[in-house]
Amino acid sequence: MLIPEVLVRMRITMLSVGSTGDVRPYVLLGQELQARGHRVTISAFPRFEGMVTDAGLAFYPIRGSAESMMASIMEPDTSAFTYLPRLWKGVKDAAPQMLKDMTDSCKDADAMVCNFFGSVFYSISEKYNIPCIQTHLFPMDPTGEVPISSVRNQHLGSLINKGTYKVGYYTIGTLEKHILGAWRQENGLTERKPATWPVYRVGEHEIPVICAISPSFFPRPADWDPRIHMSGFWFDETPNDYQPSPDLREFLENGKKPIYIGFGSMNTGDMDKLLFICLRSVHAAGLRAVFSTGWGDRTQLKSTNTVFFLGDVPHDWLFPRVSAVVHHGGAGTTAAGLRYGRPSLIIPFAGDQAFWAHQVYRSGSGPKPIPRDSLSIKKMTRALLDLTENTGYAESAQHVSKGMAEEHGVRSAADWIEKEVTRW
Repeated sequence: MLIPEVLVRMRITMLSVGSTGDVRPYVLLGQELQARGHRVTISAFPRFEGMVTDAGLAFYPIRGSAESMMASIMEPDTSAFTYLPRLWKGVKDAAPQMLKDMTDSCKDADAMVCNFFGSVFYSISEKYNIPCIQTHLFPMDPTGEVPISSVRNQHLGSLINKGTYKVGYYTIGTLEKHILGAWRQENGLTERKPATWPVYRVGEHEIPVICAISPSFFPRPADWDPRIHMSGFWFDETPNDYQPSPDLREFLENGKKPIYIGFGSMNTGDMDKLLFICLRSVHAAGLRAVFSTGWGDRTQLKSTNTVFFLGDVPHDWLFPRVSAVVHHGGAGTTAAGLRYGRPSLIIPFAGDQAFWAHQVYRSGSGPKPIPRDSLSIKKMTRALLDLTENTGYAESAQHVSKGMAEEHGVRSAADWIEKEVTRW
């Protein structure tokens, strides 16, 4: 495809409101777009400035706290009915300033790429009359095959599945009126009314959607609109030059291959109790394990010959060296486990984690998930034994991995962005 000369000099602002798992994929996509000659700015919470600038991309801060927002929506008792109200509670005080920062970050942009934050970003696109590309790291488009991602019960049936999107989007639209009502009026824009479906439209333009999910793992729903593109997961395909500590290398190389246990940036509920359950369960199952302690300060924990406590170690270096992964069901961790053909046991907290947990179980790549609020030593020990002794899980995960190896999500997404901006 011949790319018009104007696209070579595009200034693109990528807006990502969320945690590390929301920003990291944009860093990878931003690097690909910048390598093609575009100038990329990522707008996110201040804590991610180092991650973005170290990757050679420009950064624009959105004032607010990733920690407080995630804490408000990832409590173990969060349900489909409390998820959105808690999200609103987590951002309402900072919402006016966040909206100003997001708007200012796009002031000189030729195009914008955004993660899911309702339709807030579409109003910014409308204000500046610039193309907007919506990306999803989890399904947010109505389908009878799965309910909206924040629903814990993923076995509702086609009719109810579709109904969950109607409830979800109407609730989102109602909350947005509080955020956007006065702002749209001040900027000379007409009221954007709540709808029961995603309104992918800015003026006369249709907003394209790129879904960063592997169709080898989650087949494209037959009832999705043609404007939705499935790019595959976004991975870093450059060789990893991570150098482990001598202690970690020794632990991995001496003894039975361990499992990995980590819960990303989750830091809600009683995390000390969660750690206790995991340690007791690993011991009861007779396994070796590496624990990622990113969820809190665990400096007092001492490694042994059966348990090793990690800081920040890249998944694409570590996962090929473990036998299985146990995690919260974040999109990035789920994708990384599947990429290396590792069976997974998922302990979902809230948000889209129930979706990923169900899909891993559905694909045969791991045992039935255990919700965070119902986890016990007995349940986890039984699940760990199943995870490590049932060879069918590894076989299924390896089958998915082979399909994913044929996909190049970052490159595909960048292709679609250039094509869709040209179409716009």
